Amino acid sequence: MSGTQPLYEIIRPKKVDEILGNEKLKEILKTWINNKKVRSFVIYGEPGSGKSTIVRALINEVKDYYDVFSISGAIEGKKKIKDIIGQKNNLFSKPKLLFVDEIHRLNKAEQDTLLLSVETGELTLIGATTENPAISVNPALLSRVLVFKTKELTTEDYEKLFQQIEDYYKDLKITKEARKALIEYAGNDLRRIMNLIETANEAGINSIDLEFLKDFTGYRLTYDKNSKYSLISAYIKSMRGSDVDAALLYLAYMLESGEDPMYIARRMVILSAEDVGLADPNALNIAVSAMIATEHVGYPECYLPLSEATIYLCSSLKSNSAYLAYAKAKEFISQNNFEIPPKLINPLNKRMKKQGFGEGYKYPHDYGGFVRESYMPEGFEKIQFFIPKEVGIEKRIKERLKDLWKDKKNY
Repeated sequence: MSGTQPLYEIIRPKKVDEILGNEKLKEILKTWINNKKVRSFVIYGEPGSGKSTIVRALINEVKDYYDVFSISGAIEGKKKIKDIIGQKNNLFSKPKLLFVDEIHRLNKAEQDTLLLSVETGELTLIGATTENPAISVNPALLSRVLVFKTKELTTEDYEKLFQQIEDYYKDLKITKEARKALIEYAGNDLRRIMNLIETANEAGINSIDLEFLKDFTGYRLTYDKNSKYSLISAYIKSMRGSDVDAALLYLAYMLESGEDPMYIARRMVILSAEDVGLADPNALNIAVSAMIATEHVGYPECYLPLSEATIYLCSSLKSNSAYLAYAKAKEFISQNNFEIPPKLINPLNKRMKKQGFGEGYKYPHDYGGFVRESYMPEGFEKIQFFIPKEVGIEKRIKERLKDLWKDKKNY
């Protein structure tokens, strides 16, 4: 290999047609290339799933028609964006195209900076993120862009990759069994395959078989999609069951098999609210902190905050009362029609005020912080969704609610 470029950079597609998989998306991109006009979009998917590769291939084919700018959402922010937007156009200027890698790292104010320019068409925005844009991108910005998700590669796609690698390393041979194991090992992250093969080649190894992979990687190559869901299920159930050792076992297995740490962290946050809940509200803080720490430190050090939070959640008192309460409220609205009490609706104009909206509402702070008034729809005043349990902090919450509502509610 010449130079210091890694293998995945050397064989990275230069044109959209060379991209592996994602056929429907490629057809859309090729239409834009032919029309010499790109629409703003955000592409998301797991690490190594080809987001940046797709964007770079597109940009490579339209760069003659755009002034192209690229920034990292993790490093550059509002000032850099304003500098790009503020560059004056003249008669000979090309339209601006901005690629923001890790767009989810931009805060709300930074994302808002892009709004007007994207809306007016002054700027074509392309964002890439590992997070679901519905959560990580501001709704106002999201409504102005298209959203695409990278698709999992097929066996045929992987075969094309292996052929490209063997074409580059003329003397290299990868057995059929090793190819299958490498596909499982990759978990849709092509860089993992290429980094492993590149390292083997540098060590003078020209034949990659299953035995070599088992010895060389130190990874379990049987971690496939079925294993993924079985292990996360075992991990969650072990934490719910307060078995620290079992939970740590499954956590370690997932991390050492190459699972995305953020996937584990997100599931941990869900468990903290669903299964620990109000018995120990601090569990949610611990889980969220672990998720943030995982995002910032990355692999492999993320095992530290993840294992710490796992132990805390296992040892915490458990309550699913918040989960059950919401389930009851959800069931209620699917089976009943109701109207919001007029006293709870702000009168936005004189007409609404004349109709009685807001009338009779008692501001709790005028009554020492609480007034024993019903806020439920008429006819449903006795309905109760939340049934607190007598465990941990929740026991104190129950006592507080019972003291407030007396015989009005059954606490």
